[in-house]
Amino acid sequence: MCGANLCVDLADPGNQPLTVADGALLVDAPSDTIMVIRTSDTTVVAVSAICTHAGCSLDFVPATKLLDCACHGSQFGEDGHVVKGPARRALRVYAASLANNVITITL
Repeated sequence: MCGANLCVDLADPGNQPLTVADGALLVDAPSDTIMVIRTSDTTVVAVSAICTHAGCSLDFVPATKLLDCACHGSQFGEDGHVVKGPARRALRVYAASLANNVITITL
């Protein structure tokens, strides 16, 4: 945590997947589990990693750029929108930025 936000230091070896485009990492927040995805050299997105259908955990698949739910097959885009059901509601999206080798997620 850094103030009211959640910060991910890319210098920390545990956060190495986020140092390259299409890298992703699950980050625990006080009231959610967040999937942070490095979409390019300069941008990141952060969405809830909990499926809106039945509460299962999502996995990011770099090849398709989708978040997959292994429980019932729902798929979500990197921006949280539903690509394939049974989920009907989009994922919660968090504001995220990258500066000075630190990703800041507004909670």
